[in-house]
Amino acid sequence: MKYLVIILLITTSSIIVHAQDKPFLKAYDKYWEISDGFYRVMENSKIGLVNQYGDLIIPCENDQVWNLQDNGNIKVLKGGKLGIYNTNGDLIVPTIYEMIWGFEDGKARVLRNGKIGYVNQNGNEFIPCIYDQIRAFEDGKAMVLKNGKTGYVNSSGLEFIPAVYQKIWEFKDGKAKVLRNGKMGYINSQGLEIIPCEYQRISDFKNGIAQVVQNGKISYIDTNGNATTIQEVDEDQRDTVFYNNKQFKEDGKIITSKIKIVDGDTTTFHFFGSEVDIVEQEGTKEFSFNKDESNWNDQKKRKSHKFKGHFWGIDLGLNNFVNNQKEFSLPDGYQYLSLHTGKSIELNINALQQNIGLSQGVGFVTGVGLNYNNYRFDNPNIPIIDEDGNLSSAAITDPLEKNKLTTLYLNVPVMFELQFSKRRHSAFYISTGVIGGYRLKSYTKIVTKVDGEKDKEKNKDSFALNDFRYGAHVRIGFKAINLYGTYYLSQMFENGKGPELYPISFGISIYPGSW
Repeated sequence: MKYLVIILLITTSSIIVHAQDKPFLKAYDKYWEISDGFYRVMENSKIGLVNQYGDLIIPCENDQVWNLQDNGNIKVLKGGKLGIYNTNGDLIVPTIYEMIWGFEDGKARVLRNGKIGYVNQNGNEFIPCIYDQIRAFEDGKAMVLKNGKTGYVNSSGLEFIPAVYQKIWEFKDGKAKVLRNGKMGYINSQGLEIIPCEYQRISDFKNGIAQVVQNGKISYIDTNGNATTIQEVDEDQRDTVFYNNKQFKEDGKIITSKIKIVDGDTTTFHFFGSEVDIVEQEGTKEFSFNKDESNWNDQKKRKSHKFKGHFWGIDLGLNNFVNNQKEFSLPDGYQYLSLHTGKSIELNINALQQNIGLSQGVGFVTGVGLNYNNYRFDNPNIPIIDEDGNLSSAAITDPLEKNKLTTLYLNVPVMFELQFSKRRHSAFYISTGVIGGYRLKSYTKIVTKVDGEKDKEKNKDSFALNDFRYGAHVRIGFKAINLYGTYYLSQMFENGKGPELYPISFGISIYPGSW
């Protein structure tokens, strides 16, 4: 209590000294020193600003006056609207805005009547408040969204790429892919359509050639839009994930192993002398398996005959996510992540397995596998990343067939397994442990149908997903019935960039043959 009285006496003394030193402050109901030589003052419940000489810089007609900014500006609130004064008392930005962001490079984003624009340091609205969104400026231009359509403005406020496109991809080599009225084309950095929007699909250019689909027919064009031909794609241009065949010494120890990824449309796995090809084409996936019997049998001989766990094979199941209360409900603002559970499919290709036997029916199991998660959304919105790197959403305006987020992780489990019979394939078993994953790629896919023609749009991005994840994994089975389940203890999205959600999955396991 004694210390509280001392503090109050010191505070009161300080106010009295200020009032005696600055007698003009006594004319106001209240006052606060907000910076050296500047005082926020209140009169008749309205707030203004005076300097150390008593000059009224900002009249007492505002609901709030904020502290001085680094550039000397002072933000005020009047009648529910924001404006900006300078220290000379000039109202440089009128009090007509619902929101004023900070100034960068002499300009600030503003919100008026629910629309976004930009003002300069003189308060001139050089980009009118007519846009639903304006992204940050890069290289003198900023992407804008108006009435659901996308365009670009330059630093002078000129909309040099009209906001008529459903989507504009990232500029590469001075050109960008665009989508208008459900058709794709290309524009240059000046906004001119160098390739008209008349194609159902256009791939990225490689070596000056792009694949196009028009009226259901596939052909190829050059960077000027002229028809051309293409040579067969080299083997090393495929999207391939290699797990090199393990090399063994005579005692069976592993010498080397390596993983390599190259971008494309085909995924190939090499393991224990076997090969699995997954070809993505026209919205379908084709799987093919090939086995080198001699290599396979040589490696089988080196394996322990005492304990063989359950991992190598294929898992097929459903995936979803729960919140921090272990409930399926989504946090506020993230309803666009609502899933069609029955169509959200998980596929695991567990390519490698290593057994560490403690006895014939007891041991540890580890390995390497690939985990595909397909999150099928039940609403016409698709996840995107905003200018700050946070997860956001974009509305799909065309008639929607399906939209989904797909992730590919490289998984490594470590599990303890108990088998309750010496006959492995008819035994009841349970295997439980931990699993870790590293994200290899992720993308969204939208399929729309306009005038009877389907259009597919694929966008690769991180979507604020965590690169690494870990969780609990369990497998249980008896004879032909084999089930698995996974609950990830790490968040699906980066902390602060997306909702707090935790992936879960469950399904059936297929262990082909005897190994």
